[in-house]
Amino acid sequence: MKTKLYLIILLALVIAFLNATETVEREIALISINVSGYVRNPGTLKLSHLDRLSDAIGLSMLSPDELFDVDGQSMSKLSPVPMLRTNNTMFPNYKAYQSIRNIKLYRGSEERTYDLFSFYRTGDLSQNPYLRDSDHVHVPLVEAFISVNGSVGYPGDMEYRKGDTVREALKMSLGPVPGSLLSAVRLSVYHPDTREYSYRTLDLIAQPELWDLELNPGDRIMVPYDSQYRDRITVTISGESMQHGEFNVKEGTTLWEMLQIAGGLSDYADLKNAVVLNKSYNEEPDPEFERIKSRSMVELTPLEYAYLRIKLRQAKGRYSIDMQKLIDTEGKEGDIILNNDDHIYIPAKMNQIWVSGQVRYPGLIEFKEGEDWKYYVEKAGGYSTNRNVFGTRILRANSGNWIKASKYVELRPGDIVFIPDKQDRDFWSDFKDFIGVAASAFTIIIGIQNLSN
Repeated sequence: MKTKLYLIILLALVIAFLNATETVEREIALISINVSGYVRNPGTLKLSHLDRLSDAIGLSMLSPDELFDVDGQSMSKLSPVPMLRTNNTMFPNYKAYQSIRNIKLYRGSEERTYDLFSFYRTGDLSQNPYLRDSDHVHVPLVEAFISVNGSVGYPGDMEYRKGDTVREALKMSLGPVPGSLLSAVRLSVYHPDTREYSYRTLDLIAQPELWDLELNPGDRIMVPYDSQYRDRITVTISGESMQHGEFNVKEGTTLWEMLQIAGGLSDYADLKNAVVLNKSYNEEPDPEFERIKSRSMVELTPLEYAYLRIKLRQAKGRYSIDMQKLIDTEGKEGDIILNNDDHIYIPAKMNQIWVSGQVRYPGLIEFKEGEDWKYYVEKAGGYSTNRNVFGTRILRANSGNWIKASKYVELRPGDIVFIPDKQDRDFWSDFKDFIGVAASAFTIIIGIQNLSN
């Protein structure tokens, strides 16, 4: 019984709601608004009492088949203005030259001017009033422009309105962004008689009265950016530090201070192979490297080839530091000031040497203090039959440099002992090269003898 009662009450509420909605819709009275001037569809539009000036302008810019009334049916304009050109491709650029800062609203004998651009940019509802029946809206053509560029939220040209000041222009551009240099704003004053500009610098900090300096049509404002401004300095640390992550630090923070901020280093930190790299500098393109890399090996000069090898071995943007000295002296020696986007990487100790190339069992060999490279070759099973006798190199883990193997070279954990293989040689090619060199030498000798005689 209770269930049926609940259903009856619910049904009655639904019917009451639908009737109320239908009554409200019937009571919405449409108003007639006349729109003229530089719009796509001048004429009379049917709107509601809840519509504003921007609604009338928006509807007047739609094509006839895009207009709808409150019932969703295609709406015909009352007293439409005939268009001589109906081809859509021939319509002018309304958005570029439509004056929305000087829109005229005629209400009876009263005339008001509204700045709809101010509503769009700043949300000023006072410049976007509700409309009333028989209102007449006139959209003129733009007469002049001013421009605001540089470090502002919305740089570019804007329509000039009589009485515009520096303050108003910057406000319409959504104001200066963080880092803008308001003490050196550059104003270009346009002189229509000579069609030339004169220039002045506005210090809006020291002379705040210049905010209310009135502008003229054609004037240009440029807000420079302070190259010394930093909204933040970010340093990333990873590896064998007690704390990892991206840290925001104050300007002038040193490497030693950063290590303390990160809680210091673990006992497994490999100080000799630590890397401090500036990621921004590392990612900058190197035109010379790209040029050399695109050329074939036979085209490279010895110097270009050496440059190519070094660039491939060493990381660009890496700081030259001695982390061991820095730690031992507690930051008194070898410290550096960090820059934005620096990355500190402290690897774990790798107490091994990598033996690579032409040995029987290439791989990692446990590091032993004081042993030279031959010790690790022996531990790797000795040479294979295809090794290059004079080509053994030591690759430094901390720098990427290649060092010719010698008993005087002290190995460090993480280094690589590389034994290259023999280059395949062709006897006939070598013989032809030998004959060519010998013939050239013989020709030179004959020439010298002839000159001597």
